[in-house]
Amino acid sequence: MRAFSFAGGKLPPGEKTYLMGILNVTPDSFSDGMKYLDPASALAHAKKLQADGADILDVGACSTRPFGERASEEEELRRLKSVLPALKNELDIPISVDTYRPEVARYALETGAGIINDVSGGFSSEMAALIKGYGAGLIVMHAGDEKTEAVRRYPDGVLADVQRVLDGLCDRYLSAGVKPEQLCLDPGFGFAKTAEQNTELLQTLSQLDARGHALLIGLSRKRFISSLSEEADQERLFGTLAADLFAQQSGADILRVHDVKAHLPAVRAMDRLIGRKS
Repeated sequence: MRAFSFAGGKLPPGEKTYLMGILNVTPDSFSDGMKYLDPASALAHAKKLQADGADILDVGACSTRPFGERASEEEELRRLKSVLPALKNELDIPISVDTYRPEVARYALETGAGIINDVSGGFSSEMAALIKGYGAGLIVMHAGDEKTEAVRRYPDGVLADVQRVLDGLCDRYLSAGVKPEQLCLDPGFGFAKTAEQNTELLQTLSQLDARGHALLIGLSRKRFISSLSEEADQERLFGTLAADLFAQQSGADILRVHDVKAHLPAVRAMDRLIGRKS
C-alpha cells in the first residue's frame, strides 16, 4: 500500500493495520440506529472510539443499508451539522464522512473532515473536483445494484466484478486529477451480494489487485457473518473478529469496525504475525 493521504494528514503504509471506528447518527442504521442521534451521546461515543484505539472516525448521517429508504439531502445535512463541528473540535484523529452526495461532502470538507467515504459505487465529476480541491481522501466502493437481482449472478465470479468496477472507478478519478495516494478501495461487502457471494469474496480477497491503493474492508456486524459464525446476536462480534482477521491477513490496510476496543489487541497480534509490526 502507498500512503493514504487526505486533508490534514496521511496513513503511512506498512506500519500497522488501521482501525476506522463507526459512528452512525441515524435512526435506521442496521446495527446501531437510534443510539447516537443526540449530539451529546454522539460526541461521547466518538471520544470512546478514539480512546479505544480508533485511527479514523467514520461518521454516517444517512443510512445506506440495502433496500432501506434514504434520508433526504436536507436531513442528512441537518444530522451532520448537529455533530460534526463538535467532533472536529474534540477529536485528535481524522474524520471521514460517509456520504455519496457532493453538497454534503462539501459541507463535511469545509467543516474539517479529511476523507469522504462514498458508497455509491459510481463516479461523480463534482465529487472528483471536491476531492482534488480540498486534497481530501476518497474511499470508492463496489456497490452493484441492490435492487436488481440479476447483477448478483456475477457470471465471472464476484471477485472479477469487484476488480473491474474498482479499476474503472480509479481510472476515472485519476483522469479527473485525483492523485493515486488520495484513493482507497472498498470491495463493498454486504452490497448487492448474497451471503454466499460475500463469503466467496472474503475467501478470494487476497487475489484482489488494489494497484497500490489502500484497501478498506467493512465487515463489521454484516448479516452474512451469522452464516459463518452461527451467532444470533445482532452484534455478531466473534464472527466479525474472525472475518476481519482473515481480511487483515489477506491484505486489508484499514478495517471499518463498530467494536474498536475488542478489535485492537487481536489486530495488533495479527500485525505482528504477518510482519506489519515488530
